[in-house]
Amino acid sequence: MKLDQLNLDVTHGVCRSPVRTEPEWEWVAARDAMVIPEQLYRFYCRANYFSFDRAPQFLNDPERFLFSFLAGVIVGMRESFEEAHELLAQIGNEQGKGFSPIKKLRGEDFDRKADIRQRRAFRYLIVSLSSILDQFAETVSLLFHGDIKTLTVGRAMFSSLRQLAQSPYSPSGPVVSPKEARFEELHAVLVQELDATGNESDWFELFSLYRNKLAHLGSPMFQHMLFSDGKGEFYAFAPNRWPLFHQTMLSRAGEHEKDSGSLEEYVRENYIHQDLVEYSRSLLARVTRLINRGFEVLCTAYDDFSGFQLNERALRSLNEKKEQYGFRAFSK
Repeated sequence: MKLDQLNLDVTHGVCRSPVRTEPEWEWVAARDAMVIPEQLYRFYCRANYFSFDRAPQFLNDPERFLFSFLAGVIVGMRESFEEAHELLAQIGNEQGKGFSPIKKLRGEDFDRKADIRQRRAFRYLIVSLSSILDQFAETVSLLFHGDIKTLTVGRAMFSSLRQLAQSPYSPSGPVVSPKEARFEELHAVLVQELDATGNESDWFELFSLYRNKLAHLGSPMFQHMLFSDGKGEFYAFAPNRWPLFHQTMLSRAGEHEKDSGSLEEYVRENYIHQDLVEYSRSLLARVTRLINRGFEVLCTAYDDFSGFQLNERALRSLNEKKEQYGFRAFSK
């Protein structure tokens, strides 16, 4: 179907009311199901459900461009959380359905594509969680535009917030403004959530590695290993490094045998110590906690900044990101 084949000579259209006095059903359902962080829902309510007529002064440009952009980011974050929970469920549902030597010996049925579907769902989960963090960064860029040099409205990335957490916070003077106070609180949250120690060290860096390679190069970039619990159930584990290809550890007949130590040593050194299901569940919980704590700060910031003058620099930054192309339709 082409646009030219449809009736465009219309005088009325149908859409949801842009004026809202109560939360939309999707938000209530997501909150009740505990799919989204409580503070994200609270932010949505603080923004008056992004009702057309309730933009705060610092986002109230004549075209409501900034307010509409923020609404899109926040709704997108809710949808990303919903998607992440669906993918987590799929990862768990595929557990134990794939091929294993035990099943073959016992003559039990197995699904050859179950492991493929599990790895695919894991890949999409990583992308969804990455989207959530970048959407959070976009929200921060609107409220704190200009305070983080590498964070620009319309092209914000969470990696800029990671860099912020790696730098010590220094107040500008003895008198701290409300904006500086919120910024210091946000910095503290990022440091506490990202600078982990012990077994959780570098959790964000590994997550970023997964995101970069899985999104651009696909699931085969991380070769999983499966281990049995001794009862016939096998669990998949992902590596903690890249590149890592098992073929590099092999030797042809007659070649000098490569000494890689015991299998246990190799696995403990080069693989995470949680199976794919448990790691995915823990990762989603960690991102949820980070976002919840972050939005606890942003809720207060939104109230504090509501009477500020229009953020002209943020508006200009967003306008500079506009793009449009001449594509209309493929000919075949």
